[in-house]
Amino acid sequence: MTARRLPVRWRLALLYAALLAVSMMVFGGALYVVLRQQLYTSFDEQLLNQAALTLASIDDEDDVPSLEPSISTIPDGEYFLRLLDTGGRTIFETGGNPAGVPIEDHVVAAALGGRSEHSAALDDDGEVMRLVSVPIRSEDANGAITGVLQIGLDRNEIDETLSGLLTTLALAGPAVLLVAAVGGYLLAGRALAPVATITTLAAGIGAGDLRSRLNLDLPDDELGRLANTFDGMLARIDDAFERQRRFTGDAAHELRTPLSLMRSQVDLALARPRSAVAYREALQGFDGDIDRMTALVGTLLTLARSDAGQLAPDRAPFDLADTMHLIVEQYAPVAEEAGVPLRDEAAPAPLVADEDLLVHLVVNLVDNALAHTPSGGTVTLGCRSENGQVRLWVADTGEGIAPDDRDRVFDRFYRDDAGRTRARRGTGLGLAICKAIAEAHGG
Repeated sequence: MTARRLPVRWRLALLYAALLAVSMMVFGGALYVVLRQQLYTSFDEQLLNQAALTLASIDDEDDVPSLEPSISTIPDGEYFLRLLDTGGRTIFETGGNPAGVPIEDHVVAAALGGRSEHSAALDDDGEVMRLVSVPIRSEDANGAITGVLQIGLDRNEIDETLSGLLTTLALAGPAVLLVAAVGGYLLAGRALAPVATITTLAAGIGAGDLRSRLNLDLPDDELGRLANTFDGMLARIDDAFERQRRFTGDAAHELRTPLSLMRSQVDLALARPRSAVAYREALQGFDGDIDRMTALVGTLLTLARSDAGQLAPDRAPFDLADTMHLIVEQYAPVAEEAGVPLRDEAAPAPLVADEDLLVHLVVNLVDNALAHTPSGGTVTLGCRSENGQVRLWVADTGEGIAPDDRDRVFDRFYRDDAGRTRARRGTGLGLAICKAIAEAHGG
């Protein structure tokens, strides 16, 4: 199983354990190196201090160094001591099985040159002995070098301490990583609990049950925002489904009305034999109902194309002012009959757009304005160019839109209470079509 196929919870736990392992390796390695350096430095300083104490007990009569009796009788095993003359020959050595500690010529040469030199050697037991070689200077005024003093101590205790540290790190590391992995798994499960809740809820949601919400009490972090976003998405989906159900019901209602009228006229025409003139009148009645159904179906198809993103305007250059003038001219008789004169405020507004769709938009707005403007009011049509864009408007002095209806006037089949009682004719699709046409043109 690849890492990508592992559950997120396992991946988080393993990632946490891996980061901790790297951190422990870096920390453990740094700790070992620093501690080793400090212990070795302290050990070398101890050798230098011992060498300084021993130098104070060395006599150099006739330029030949010799040890005081108290130093020369140091018990074996306490530390290693060796005296060399300027020729590199051993004058005295004691303790620490000296036969196993060789003389290194370059170390002796460095000490005879006036430098203190540290070195390491293996004794007969295979243990590391740390040595310091220091020059022995005469007590006269010139301070000539008369020999070399070598002091050595077994470094086994320090090496055992460092080895014990490595063993402890090697044994404790896996245990700590195991505990950390388990803890990371548990913490990841707790952190991902809201995601599991979202998954469970999403799996149980059907088309008929979109009112469920998470309502999780989470802080404003990534998971909290995810839960809130999921709740918002459910609300939008619920609203969309509700609109779809309402749209379907209203469409069926609007289609049923002309169909019922046609059914009634057919039944009436077939109830008894009639003359050709009577049948012609019946067919003329069908014509009006068919026109209403055709217009309604055409509107529904336009909205369906808009929903599918297929309401593509057939753009061509024209002046919107000319189109507005024609619409005012055509609607003038209807407006005068209703006692609502039209006012033309169209200014030149050349653009590239679908003239038929814009005519449909303006006609819907004019129909809506005339239906909601009482006699004595006015309806104003206008357009003009503004900053490279074209603005058109249809304004009226009618009753206006109630505050409660302003957010829903573009909903399909939505009409106010008066519209629902069919006091005013209309399908409730006019403004929805206007919105779709405007959006198709980037408005």
